[in-house]
Amino acid sequence: MTGRLLTLHLRSRGATMFVVGVGVIALLAWAAGTWLASRPYFDGPAARVPVVALAPLLAALLLGPTLAGADEDLDRSTPLPWRAWRAGHLLVAAFVTAMALSVAGLRAPDTYGAHALVRNALGCIGLVAGGAVLLGGRLAWLPAFGYVCAVYAAAPRQTSVVVAAWAWPIQPSTKTASWLTAATIFAAGTAGYVHGGCRARSTGAP
Repeated sequence: MTGRLLTLHLRSRGATMFVVGVGVIALLAWAAGTWLASRPYFDGPAARVPVVALAPLLAALLLGPTLAGADEDLDRSTPLPWRAWRAGHLLVAAFVTAMALSVAGLRAPDTYGAHALVRNALGCIGLVAGGAVLLGGRLAWLPAFGYVCAVYAAAPRQTSVVVAAWAWPIQPSTKTASWLTAATIFAAGTAGYVHGGCRARSTGAP
């Protein structure tokens, strides 16, 4: 019975498309990162900042629609331990995303490679999970997209602890503050989603 419910759950949330999409993003990230790092006119592995910032963001954006069912109110009316299901759904998705993206940066994991990709995957997923709680599945991508794009556009050159904390998507993985911020965002987003679930759509007046 549990296996059938799990199959129905994954099918209704578009899990297959999510996994395929993350795989494609990981391949593109590997190809783009390799190309950027090999260009003589770029700064070696440090040139992979765009990949480190955008690949986890795109993967997290794919996750947003899977966090909501076709009818959230109907789902909640079923006698299932939804908090456990939400926790499992999000944690497995985060693991799959982080592992797939980490492979794309294994060649130089310490310099805008696997470590930074994992950190940004966790942070972006946390933002998307929080967006699902506040805005619903359709708009769950907005906080992550807006924040990462704003940080990337700002491109701060300082390396202080404060900058590393708020500009975590483009920081080297050696910055402890960037990890603490990303981990905090992931924990907060996960806790919010597990507790409250995705915001139900407003049907409005007939």
